Amino acid sequence: MFGKKQTAFTNATTSASSPGVPPHEGVTQASSAISVASEVTAPATPAVIANVPAELKKVQDVEAVATISFIDLKLLTSDFLTAKEMLIESALEQVNFDALEKMPREIRKSRVGEITDTLIQKINIPLTSAQTNLLKDDLLNEILGLGPLEILMNDPEVSDIMINTHKQVYIEKQGKILLSDITFTSEKHLLNTIQKIVAYVGRRIDENSPMVDARMPDGSRFNAIIPPLALDGALVSIRKFKKNKMPLSKYVDYGSMTPEMARFLEICGRIRLNIMISGGTGSGKTTLLNALSGHIDLGERVITIEDAAELLLHQPHVLRLETRPQNTEGSGEVTQRQLVKNALRMRPDRIILGEIRGDEVLDVLSAMNTGHDGSMATIHSNNPRDCLARIENLAAMSGISIPTHALRQQIASAINLIVQVSRMRDGGRRITYIEEVIGLEGDTIITQTLFGYQPGGMDTNGKLTGKFYCAGIKPRFSNQAQYFNLERELAECIRIQPH
Repeated sequence: MFGKKQTAFTNATTSASSPGVPPHEGVTQASSAISVASEVTAPATPAVIANVPAELKKVQDVEAVATISFIDLKLLTSDFLTAKEMLIESALEQVNFDALEKMPREIRKSRVGEITDTLIQKINIPLTSAQTNLLKDDLLNEILGLGPLEILMNDPEVSDIMINTHKQVYIEKQGKILLSDITFTSEKHLLNTIQKIVAYVGRRIDENSPMVDARMPDGSRFNAIIPPLALDGALVSIRKFKKNKMPLSKYVDYGSMTPEMARFLEICGRIRLNIMISGGTGSGKTTLLNALSGHIDLGERVITIEDAAELLLHQPHVLRLETRPQNTEGSGEVTQRQLVKNALRMRPDRIILGEIRGDEVLDVLSAMNTGHDGSMATIHSNNPRDCLARIENLAAMSGISIPTHALRQQIASAINLIVQVSRMRDGGRRITYIEEVIGLEGDTIITQTLFGYQPGGMDTNGKLTGKFYCAGIKPRFSNQAQYFNLERELAECIRIQPH
């Protein structure tokens, strides 16, 4: 429904692309136009810049504010915006949504078309045929979908949607955060959309419970916070679920790692190393975990545990578990730690944890140390050394008293490899460290860097220059590779000279 519109909107902005930038879950090159203020030589289209906050307009260097257009700006006249607000408010008041939900989709579309024609006739505002058709599309999305969000949810290149009150909707595309021209007509309009999403997943949000975190029907992660906690209006964050898993080979195509690094990680997955994927928010940890999971043997029994199901494992013997939050009465919560404990009773070969964020770290370390080789997890941290410190801190926060030396010994024994992924200032995600955990000397966990990335400056295309390097060190787990008849292939990866 929106394909024709989107291709016609590229005249409003200047096209830009970021080669070598891997999206969150693997996307193609952007076809929509993107304009970055610092790169535009001609004066920007006023209709595009109109969405930039007034306080940012006063700043000479607005490189951080990039805009992207999804709507034909010539149609967005004041008459159209007034008519749209009136039409949506009338529809919200007059349409029987419960009755529509019970109808087949084609009948619903026909019925919505009739309702739209009736309501538009009652609006005494002159509109062109193109504006009328756009109003019909908007109302169709409003009644049958998620309103203004529908076009963003249907765009495979949009990985994140960030709503900063009804006036501003930011997106992430190709690793760049951009200000879109999608807006809501009012705060009430935004709140109605939030309530619709929340109702889909059987949750509630109101003044007594002004925060909600949930998984949408398509798998996307949804978070909303409304007044009184959000002072300026409702705030929404949506991490879109990607249906296609990105293999390690795509990381090489995007320049996120070298072919030798990709082959090395493939081998690490196959020889059942315990791997921790470390990185910041939005760095692509889950995407990389998905890619690594593709090299698990088809005969292994794998149990995944997540707060919001995002992993896409295609092996035939995969059991998926998901936590459950408290209900409206404050009971019924099932935590990751409870699921990890239960998973250990389910005879798993490997346990894969979507993200370690609490006291479940103790049970994960225990599982890695008691025969569940090849387990994997992600964790928030800035570098491999911080990753080890964070694991230790999470264990300390569990309330269980463990001597520091014993805890560090367990960490050093459980984890074989730390893979650090980072989102860099050009929007690209890169593997910055592949770090082996060697063991414990005294009270210090000893590690060694096997592969790394040394960043450089920015080139003329806005891409970060730098080079990947191989330390040329033989890993301690080579004997495990030998057990799987992969020692020679592992050695070939390690002998690669720096790029």
